[in-house]
Amino acid sequence: MKITLSRDLLLNGLRLTGNVVSSRTPMPVLLNVLFEAEKDSLCLSATDLEVAIRTSMPAFVQEPGRTTLPSRKITQIVGALAAGDVALETDEQEATSVSCGPSFFKLSGLSAAEFPSDTGFEEDWSFPVPGVELRKMLAKVSYATSEDETRHVLNGVLLSIREGMLTVAATDGRRLAMVERPLEGEQVTEGDVILPAKVVSELGRMLEGLGDVKVRLSASKAEFSFGGTILTTRLVEGTYPNYRQVVPSGFAQSVAIPRVAFADALNRVSMVVTETSSAVKVTLKPAQMVVSAISHEVGEAKEPLEVSYEGEPLEIAFNPLFFVDPLRHLECDQLIMQFNDEYSPVAISGDEGFLYVVMPMRG
Repeated sequence: MKITLSRDLLLNGLRLTGNVVSSRTPMPVLLNVLFEAEKDSLCLSATDLEVAIRTSMPAFVQEPGRTTLPSRKITQIVGALAAGDVALETDEQEATSVSCGPSFFKLSGLSAAEFPSDTGFEEDWSFPVPGVELRKMLAKVSYATSEDETRHVLNGVLLSIREGMLTVAATDGRRLAMVERPLEGEQVTEGDVILPAKVVSELGRMLEGLGDVKVRLSASKAEFSFGGTILTTRLVEGTYPNYRQVVPSGFAQSVAIPRVAFADALNRVSMVVTETSSAVKVTLKPAQMVVSAISHEVGEAKEPLEVSYEGEPLEIAFNPLFFVDPLRHLECDQLIMQFNDEYSPVAISGDEGFLYVVMPMRG
């Protein structure tokens, strides 16, 4: 292999693929990135056998070829090079020289024959979605996944299509976050898949500022194609629980709350929260909300907010993290909080298609 390409393009590709590379693996080649040069492009690939990524970029290919190089080290080297073109040349012993201006390196690699081969993808159904929208949808729910490995289905994020509507949802059994948007274009096949948390995190990094993403699905895999990059993942096996049954059929009261002011007040009041005194209280009375917390170890804090509320006085206690998480990703000016009493599920909405349901704390 003998090629020349832009240092910036190569670095971006290495950073993209490097996020998938395993930090620990019994297969040394999985610590490497696969380089494939042919015609006028270079393709970089990486996999941990669960998630795989492939991205291509233009290159001047003098001699086509394939090799693998240690992901962490080649990324570190290219990142330290000056701006300009980088020349890569691999010899018969799988040693690759890296040249840029006066800088020269030579890295030992492994044969591309050792790299896991692509088994292909048999699509059952697919749909396009704007990359920015998919990224926002995933961000608005992914914090609500469970970290309990015995409940592996809840460790992932659900993608569900029903009647032309895409729903993205996550729950850990104590709270539910979901967001819906209509799918445009032709009728899309209905179905549910569960994405692993690692892929959700990678998509959050990759999709900012991109155009449409083509989502291809099968019974066991999902593929996301965008901007010369293809991300493929195994799906989480199992059936997602009926998350809609935790949404109350109706609410007796509601309050409109300024989102930014509420988030700021929560952050300040939460400073006195400890592991033994983990509750924050919201006290409601006409036109006012007071956010407060008390702990024996630290002290107390409270902060009033002007809100739109006309119901009876009420006090609800909750884990502050369960409210801070969604507020971090919403964009609306006003939140709508709905509830029946201090013990029943509380719902938050605001952004179009978004719903968050959480159980209050008792006692």
